Amino acid sequence: MPIKYRTSAWAAAFCMLFGAAAAQEPEEAAREAAERELSAPAGGSVDSIVESGAIPFEQVLAAPHDVKLNLAYARQQIDAGDLKEGASALERILLINPELHDVRVLYGLVLYRLGLLDRARFELEAALASGNLSSTVRAEAEAYLKRIKYQQRTTRGSLTLTAGVEWDQNRNQSPSSGQVLFLDIPLPAQPQVSDFAYVASAQGRISHDLGSQAGHLLHGEAAYYRSDKLEFDSLDLDVATTAIGGTWYLGRLSFTPRFRFGYYWLDGHDYLKTLGGDLDIVMRWRPEFKTYLNLRGDDEDFRNTPDYLSAAQRSGRRLSARAGALWHVSPTQSINVEGLYMDKQGQASCALTGPVSGCETYDRYGASARHTWLLGRGVFTIAGVWAEKSEYDGVDAFVSPTTIRNEWLYRGRFTIGAPLDFFAPNLPESVGDINLIAQYEYETVDSNLLNFDYHAHKANFLISKRIAF
Repeated sequence: MPIKYRTSAWAAAFCMLFGAAAAQEPEEAAREAAERELSAPAGGSVDSIVESGAIPFEQVLAAPHDVKLNLAYARQQIDAGDLKEGASALERILLINPELHDVRVLYGLVLYRLGLLDRARFELEAALASGNLSSTVRAEAEAYLKRIKYQQRTTRGSLTLTAGVEWDQNRNQSPSSGQVLFLDIPLPAQPQVSDFAYVASAQGRISHDLGSQAGHLLHGEAAYYRSDKLEFDSLDLDVATTAIGGTWYLGRLSFTPRFRFGYYWLDGHDYLKTLGGDLDIVMRWRPEFKTYLNLRGDDEDFRNTPDYLSAAQRSGRRLSARAGALWHVSPTQSINVEGLYMDKQGQASCALTGPVSGCETYDRYGASARHTWLLGRGVFTIAGVWAEKSEYDGVDAFVSPTTIRNEWLYRGRFTIGAPLDFFAPNLPESVGDINLIAQYEYETVDSNLLNFDYHAHKANFLISKRIAF
C-alpha cells in the first residue's frame, strides 16, 4: 500500500503556536498595583466592590470623583473585553489624580491593546519618568514601551527559530481494518509503524510602513522546514516557502494580497513546486471581534521520485476559500471558528483504460474551532477540533473500479506552552523568552474504502525563540 502524505499541517501548527505566545497581554501586574495603591482599610477593597455585583454605568455617573469605584468599573469592563469603556474610566481617574502612576501604566497598556500606540507611548513614558513605580510594574511598562517603539519603526523584521521532536503512532497510515483493496480484492495491509522525527524550522518576516495615515504595509516572508524521520526516510521532508504582499486599510476593513512560492523535497528528491497567491479580507467590527475571508489559488506541480513513481499524476490547480471569526471573549481567552471549501483538479489517470477518471480531483468541505487561553506569565493553551469531508470525482480502478472514494477526517489537538522564565524567573531576557511547547493530536479518517480508513495518535515537543530586529 502506498504511504499517503500531506504537507500542510506543519505550517498551520507553527503559525498557531508561536502566534499565540506572542499575543499575550499581561497587564495583571499593573492592575494589581493600581488596586493596592487605591485600597485603604477605611474604604474597603476594590475586590469587595466588584464582588458585590456588576457595577452599572449609572452608578459611576452618579459618583464621577469616586476613584475606587471608577477603578473597579474599569476592571470590570476590561475583563468583559470592553477596552474602550475601560480606558475611559481610567482616564477619569487620572484627571482626578494625575499622580496615580500605576493607574497610568494600566491605562497605557489598554491604549496599546486598542492600537493607539502614540498615546500609549506617552502614558508609559510619563509613568516611567515619575520614578514611583514598583520594580514589577516598571518592568511591565518598559517591556510594553519597547514593544511600541518596535511597532512604530518604519521597517521591522522578526525571525522565529524552532527545533524539536515529534512522534507518530501510525506514520504509514496503515488501515484500521488491517486490509487494503486491490481491484476490489481485500489483501493484508502493512502493520502500523510508529516513528520519531527531528524537526527544525526558521521563519522570517520583514515589513515596511508606507508612511500613510492609514498604516498601509508592504511585507515579505520566507520559511524553511525540515523533518528527518528515523524509520521512514522516504518521508524525510524539506520545505522552502516565500510570500510577498502588502496590507491596505480602509477604516475597519483591510485587504492583504500575497504572491506565494513553495518548494518541497522528499528524501532529498524534488517532489513538489507550488506557485499561487491568496487574498485576506478582514473586518474588525470591534477591538475584540473580527471576521475574515481568505481566498487562495495554487498551481501544484508534482514530480515523480524513486519512492513515489506516480506522484506527477497529482499535479493540477487547487482553489480554497476560508471564512471565519475571531472573538476575544476576555483579555485572556479567544475563540476562532472557521469554515473551509476546497476544489482540487488533479490530472491523474487512475483508470485501467480510457480517459482520466478523476481519482485525484475532489471537493472538500470543513469546519474548525479553536480556543486559546493565556494563563499568565507567558503560559498558554490551545485546544482545537477539525472536521473535513472529501468527495472525489472518479474511481481509482487499481483500488476499486466500482466505488468512488468519499471520507470524513476528524482531528483534535491540544497544545500547552510556557517560556523558560516561567520555570526560572531570574533568567536573562534573551534566554527567558524561549518557549517550551508540548502538543498531542488524535486524527481519524472514516473512509468508504479500506485503504484510506485509519487513525493515529501524534505528539511533539518543541522549543522556539523569536528574535525581533
